[in-house]
Amino acid sequence: MELKPNNLLPLLSYFEECHEGDLLSFTQWLDKVIYMFHYLPTDTFSEIERQSICHVLMELKEAVLKIHLEQSNCA
Repeated sequence: MELKPNNLLPLLSYFEECHEGDLLSFTQWLDKVIYMFHYLPTDTFSEIERQSICHVLMELKEAVLKIHLEQSNCA
């Protein structure tokens, strides 16, 4: 699947509706999810799966923070 800017509209809508456009709010929730993920029973996911999922969430957080910083610098 080729990703196009229009494909991201549902994600943008989510930020607006659930976080009122506050990207830092979203990153704080991601931090909480990553933190809680470590307290799931150890047999829920393998160690590699746990690391991979946390890595994806951290990459998403970093991308959102980059967008936030770029917006802040343009303002």
